[in-house]
Amino acid sequence: ALAAGAGGDGGGSQAGWRLGVKLGRSAEDTCAQQVKAATIDMKFYAFDLMLWTPFNVKGKFFEDRKDSAILGAKTTTSQFMYPMWLRAPMRADPRRTAKPTDADLMVMTDSFVDVSPFTAKFVYHTLNPEKDAASWAKLGQWWDAEVQGEQSGRLVVAEARRRLATLKALVDTDNTAADPSVSRRKPAGTKTKWAYLLPSEWMFSHDALSPDLKLSSALADVAEDSMTAVTDFDDGGPSLAAIVTTVPFTVHSAIAARLLASGGAVDYGAKKMQTFFKGTGDRGVEGALKQLVSVRQSLRQLSGSKKHGHAVFVSSDGMSKEEVRRLEGVEYAAGMAESTYCWVPRGDNPTSRRMFDALAAGCIPVVVSDDIARYLPFRWAIEWRSMILQVPEAVFNSDPEGVADAVLALPHKVVASLRARMDGARTSILWNDRPEPREACATEGRDSEACSKAPQLYLDEMLYRVKTGNFAVDQPLCKPRASDPRFNHGAVWNAEKSCPPWLKMSKLC
Repeated sequence: ALAAGAGGDGGGSQAGWRLGVKLGRSAEDTCAQQVKAATIDMKFYAFDLMLWTPFNVKGKFFEDRKDSAILGAKTTTSQFMYPMWLRAPMRADPRRTAKPTDADLMVMTDSFVDVSPFTAKFVYHTLNPEKDAASWAKLGQWWDAEVQGEQSGRLVVAEARRRLATLKALVDTDNTAADPSVSRRKPAGTKTKWAYLLPSEWMFSHDALSPDLKLSSALADVAEDSMTAVTDFDDGGPSLAAIVTTVPFTVHSAIAARLLASGGAVDYGAKKMQTFFKGTGDRGVEGALKQLVSVRQSLRQLSGSKKHGHAVFVSSDGMSKEEVRRLEGVEYAAGMAESTYCWVPRGDNPTSRRMFDALAAGCIPVVVSDDIARYLPFRWAIEWRSMILQVPEAVFNSDPEGVADAVLALPHKVVASLRARMDGARTSILWNDRPEPREACATEGRDSEACSKAPQLYLDEMLYRVKTGNFAVDQPLCKPRASDPRFNHGAVWNAEKSCPPWLKMSKLC
């Protein structure tokens, strides 16, 4: 079971991989090329701890349901399910090894829906919403009577701890062995790092369960040697010391399906010159967003002004039945597909899934979140600022309608440039590039250029961090070059005191 899932035989073409590194004037012209060149000979071992557990949550939790169902549940599970889409591409990566003792990095690829009791409860609850939003009866019946969650959860966590300890002992013993007759790829004493694919920090660290039901207690056994990637973390920074980077949210399945049907191309001719937003303004007992944040309060001022070029729909827990029906008549994915600009305001934290949905839909993100940069994945490989419009929160709050008018007044050349940048980066942020997670993307009859680059970028970054010892989430991945100020080394930025030229021209800052 330790070698199941993404484990097994190594594979892939090393020659083809090297060819990708050597293209261009130099192997290290960019940070991305530098990272790839440095990790080409490194090895990782991918494994699932569990193939099946008693939770056995049924349903396609990697797909988004209708907007009306999501409105009732306040969230959707699919956005956090990127580990499911990562497994198949891992099998084709030439750096994967069949021997854990040869690995520089051990990658645990469990989706957590089966392994983590809290995640299993969260997924079941969102797939089976209660008639009364404040009720937990259906969840309680399933947890207590159907799966005996307390007892099963303790057994699963205990078994996860045992299996993880067994694998760690195998790896550590080989790494520290002094017997010269033992054949090994790495020098004796070399530390192997462990990587966990956590759906979201709060799903892992904020679970209100006893310690023997927390998967985190099992993973703590290798905490000193672990690295973690998450989709997001709290405002104040990661609460888990092992978090070293972020990864993209999984794109809305309806938007991904449109791309799949079109061969990865966006139909810009079908778009209207309008801005779009459909989302939550406040949440009740299930949400971390207890009150409206200021930018979403300001965004409400554009609500209902579609005739002026702004299709903005902000929900709240206090909506009337008529307001709920009107909101349910607006489809989130379709709205992004037919709009030129999409608002991306900050919410529970500075980042949002809608950033990745907008890019996938070819809808230029208008970001109203000062500190979003530290949450953006693969900053070292993606020129984020070249394909988004970022508005300082204070500027937007002072005149939301003025900012909205300035957005719609941008010249066509600017729009075309932003779209070209989005087109170039789309496969770098899209996990769900195929109908089912278990499928391979590059199959006969399918253009491999439309396949996601996110799995490769994830592995590149994690292996590079192992090699360089850079485990700080806010630090640039590559060293800056004083001689080349345009060199993208993956630094963060903050928009609080900025004033972009297009806003300055409108005298908004």
